[in-house]
Amino acid sequence: MIMEFVRNFFWGYPLAEADRALDAEYEPVRDALSLAGLDERKLRRMKPDDRVAALERAKLDPYDYIYLACG
Repeated sequence: MIMEFVRNFFWGYPLAEADRALDAEYEPVRDALSLAGLDERKLRRMKPDDRVAALERAKLDPYDYIYLACG
C-alpha cells in the first residue's frame, strides 16, 4: 500500500490511467479502422505505400492515420 502511494506521488498517475489518457486521443480513428474492417496491427506491419492504398480503398484519409507509421 505504501509503495503504491509513493509510486503515485512520484509518477503522478498510475500507469494504467496514463495509458488510457494517451489512448483516448486515438480512439475515434481506431473506431473508424474497426468499422472499415481494418486491423491496426496489420497496417503497422505494412509497407507505407501498401498501408496508404489500403486506407484509401476503405475511403479513409491516410493523413489521419500517420501514427501507424510510428513506433
